[in-house]
Amino acid sequence: MTTALSAPEENPAPSEATLARAKVRRAVALVALFTAIFYVPSLRCGFFADDWLHRLALDQFPDIFREHLNLFGLIRSNEEVAAFKKFGLAPWWTDPDMRINFWRPIPSITHWLEYQLFGHSAIAAHLINIGFYTATVFLVHRLLARFLSPSRWPLVFAVAVFALDDAHALNIVWSANRNETVGAIFVLASLLSFIRYREGAGRAFAGLSLLSYACALLSKESGLVLPLFVLAHVVVFPERPGQALFARIRPHLGMLAAFFVVSVAFLALYFVVLGHGANSVYYINPLKNPGLWAEHFFRSGFYHAVILATGVPLHVLSSTPVRDYPLAALALGAVTVGFWALAWRWLRQDRPLRFFVLTMVAGQVIVTTSFPDPRNLFLPSIGFAYMVARVLEEAVARFPKGRSYRAVAGTLVFLHLVLAPVLCQVCIYIVATFEGRYRVIADSLAKSIDYQRLPEDKLEVYFLNWHQREMTALYGLYLRRVLPTGVTDYKPITHNPNISYVDKLYQGLGGERIHYYSLSYVVGEVDVEVLSEHEIAVRPKKGHFFPTLFEQLYTTGKPWQTGQVFEPGTHRATIEEVSPEGEVTKVRFTFPEPLSSPRYRFMKWDGERFAPVSFVAVAGRSN
Repeated sequence: MTTALSAPEENPAPSEATLARAKVRRAVALVALFTAIFYVPSLRCGFFADDWLHRLALDQFPDIFREHLNLFGLIRSNEEVAAFKKFGLAPWWTDPDMRINFWRPIPSITHWLEYQLFGHSAIAAHLINIGFYTATVFLVHRLLARFLSPSRWPLVFAVAVFALDDAHALNIVWSANRNETVGAIFVLASLLSFIRYREGAGRAFAGLSLLSYACALLSKESGLVLPLFVLAHVVVFPERPGQALFARIRPHLGMLAAFFVVSVAFLALYFVVLGHGANSVYYINPLKNPGLWAEHFFRSGFYHAVILATGVPLHVLSSTPVRDYPLAALALGAVTVGFWALAWRWLRQDRPLRFFVLTMVAGQVIVTTSFPDPRNLFLPSIGFAYMVARVLEEAVARFPKGRSYRAVAGTLVFLHLVLAPVLCQVCIYIVATFEGRYRVIADSLAKSIDYQRLPEDKLEVYFLNWHQREMTALYGLYLRRVLPTGVTDYKPITHNPNISYVDKLYQGLGGERIHYYSLSYVVGEVDVEVLSEHEIAVRPKKGHFFPTLFEQLYTTGKPWQTGQVFEPGTHRATIEEVSPEGEVTKVRFTFPEPLSSPRYRFMKWDGERFAPVSFVAVAGRSN
């Protein structure tokens, strides 16, 4: 008996769901590709602010990096504060207890490797930033696909909302802010690994989650939110319906304990062993300044909610936008409250929304600052992207019921797929102009100072006001790179292993024949009164001395007092007038040499450039 061979069974046709998922994946890939191309204009952006500290460390002070594999310790001790003030790298009002001393070894290593491969190439730095951000977009898709259907358009929309969020722009176009995206990559990897572990994929994912968490902590301190994300996932998504709260947590106590141990070990290493930690009005340390942290938790939280909901960072125009721009603030506040109220009305039974709201609140606990900062919204914006997609999905489903639903959908699309990308490009354009604005300072100085014949007894340049506050951050490091300093070789000092870092500052910077000092960061006109041949008094024509984060960054919240004296080492500043609101309105500056000394140069912004100012030493005479 013979039998016929059966014909091979043909591969079954893919199901509609499979085809839909593949279509969504392709759409997400296009979003990621578009995002990478979208940020190509950032290649025109050079270096600014903290980037110049990184250049200094990588070039001249390698022990800054080698000590703790870290480039993010700007000011780490009272001795460093004193040195920075003496040589003009920190302003005269800097509090001795101010610290900008983060420990971020993984991003620091990426900057070091980049320097080894490409030197001081701003283009390479920005390409690497774009690459990290594109990787983040991919991981956000993997996370959101757990909560939105992987075969429907809301997932693509949510990924696009995240990818084109203008709150992320500065993280990408500012080279030194790479730590945000690198840290987010590890936070997402840890959370995704934990979810896979919960799904029964194996204990290896538990280990991967803990390892990724450790890497997140070594990238940025905001990684501390990860255990709160994990706890929120456990609480919001029970193993079975009706499960009591502790019953949800109990199976994961081991993992939660492991996260706790890693967190405590990191904090002990960070603060106690290595002595890192920030402390200023802007970078609030809740352990050192709990009152200031509590004061700003809800304020900055509301501003962050406005930035997420509208994309408009109104606070960058003023430190008191509600007072200065009441109508705009009212409109943006109304849109924000309206959106959150609508989301709660439509989605209050939505478990993923509860999870993401908890993650957003957890993020605010960790990143509270006195001045709302879109850079801190990187992780909270993931949950917000989910919220926007779900509200849009509900609005589309209600299209036939009336125009109001179509208006909601249109507004969401406009805000997040039209306005937000435009604001991203505005941010890129503004940052791209920074290098030109830095050049204005250098060109203005070069026209009034003979840099080829710097005197042995050194020049001191004093800026009375400024053209843009962003230029005030570490402008001295920029100037010493592009203009002669009188020192031809720093290596005998900076590479000497027998000299401490602070002594290297004093010997290296002290050997330079020109230094730069800011008497104010006031943008706009200042009145200058000559009190004697050694003294002047400076008063802003509008406002006061310290209205924004660029001034308050160097303070720790202590009240100003009339008669308060600061002596950075080259001059003395005495606060002459304080308003009833505690704002400094007049400061007297005393110099050891006459104002007409050939060692002094006073510069004032005249609307186009920094021009030299000459003082006539007659008491009561104003300039």
